Amino acid sequence: MPQSEICLRQKRAMPLQNIIATSGKSFVCVGYNHPDDRTVAGDRFCHCWKNSHVDEHGHWDRRDITDTLSVMAAALSIDENIRVAEGMTDDEMNEADLTAEEEPQP
Repeated sequence: MPQSEICLRQKRAMPLQNIIATSGKSFVCVGYNHPDDRTVAGDRFCHCWKNSHVDEHGHWDRRDITDTLSVMAAALSIDENIRVAEGMTDDEMNEADLTAEEEPQP
């Protein structure tokens, strides 16, 4: 997975970190946006992501990114705790319907 030093969307932005599929058809990128393109003065970060279903470019401030990463890290930790407690593999977790409500016990 290559790292790009120029904006994949040809915008006035400077990537800080990105992950790009070898095909180039999907990626996640966080970088700096140009001051003239900012929605809010302190909104210096841009975040882009693309896959077969989503193609988004947005402007995030540092608090948004920090909050999002915090929520993602907590969700991944909870998922791993459930997987280990139930003695399941990743494949078993992927096949399980984790949205199903538990039936009440008599």
